[in-house]
Amino acid sequence: MNSQITAEIAAVIASQSLSLIEGAGPFSSDILCDFWYHGQEHLKLRRRVLEPLAQSDSPGELSESELEAIFKDFFAEEMLIRVVTTVLAVTDQKRKQRQAEPIARSLYLAFLDLKRIVLAVMVAENHLSLDALKRINTTRRSIERWTDLMLGQFVLRYNMQEFAHDPERSRDFGEDQSTNLNAPSPVQTWDLITAGLRISFPAGLTSQCSDHWEKMLAAIMACYPEECFHQSATMKSIQHIRIARSGLAAETHPGNIPELFRTLLPHTSSSNQNHPHFKPADLKQQEPKSSPPKQGISFSHFHKRSSKGPHF
Repeated sequence: MNSQITAEIAAVIASQSLSLIEGAGPFSSDILCDFWYHGQEHLKLRRRVLEPLAQSDSPGELSESELEAIFKDFFAEEMLIRVVTTVLAVTDQKRKQRQAEPIARSLYLAFLDLKRIVLAVMVAENHLSLDALKRINTTRRSIERWTDLMLGQFVLRYNMQEFAHDPERSRDFGEDQSTNLNAPSPVQTWDLITAGLRISFPAGLTSQCSDHWEKMLAAIMACYPEECFHQSATMKSIQHIRIARSGLAAETHPGNIPELFRTLLPHTSSSNQNHPHFKPADLKQQEPKSSPPKQGISFSHFHKRSSKGPHF
């Protein structure tokens, strides 16, 4: 594992987030437990290396190149945790539950606490040269922009600005993405984002010293339902998943149309004329005599919405 792979997985989670958000079933408790446990164990290993640097001015055992790799990987890991926490928070919000967000937020806060130590080591300038600090800071600022880009859709649609570095910048990214989706020829935004990530985070020296980070990522991907994956382990498009899920809903008889859709649209008037292809009188005959008559949908109402509207 290195910063490039971590960044690409963060982009996959952000781009395929609707597959998880629009699900219905609860998360597995074992999967959430693995996610939290391996994430915390990974942070403990990071803390063992970074805390002595913040408490001592003497040179450590690690070389400057190794420290630089640790710092860059840590900022990339923070990007992924911000994206994951945001996605799980939105998922709980849409499902009207409180299951995954507290666990993800706990790990997110632990990352922020360790980030305080990382920044303190950088500011002290005791263990890294000025050139190395400049490179690390450039990477940090770049990762913050990438993070705001990935969170743009969540800030715009779900007001998840607390997880963005710059909420206004993230909202601007979200508006650009929304405009692109409504364009006649939309650009494959996430393909361009992934390509940009590979350029910004070239594969190289890694700072991973255990398999806890990989196991945590595996737990994150296990949160996605099985229906989201092809047999080749690649993820299906959200359109494909929505079509498959639509067949699981029970069919609805026209007489069971919610009352919300039976009400007249604004600026329309009632009419006793029925369209020949839609006879609400037939529906009334199927209802018990004791129930009050219900007003059916008349296509003449749609016709009268605008003199320039379509003719049914």
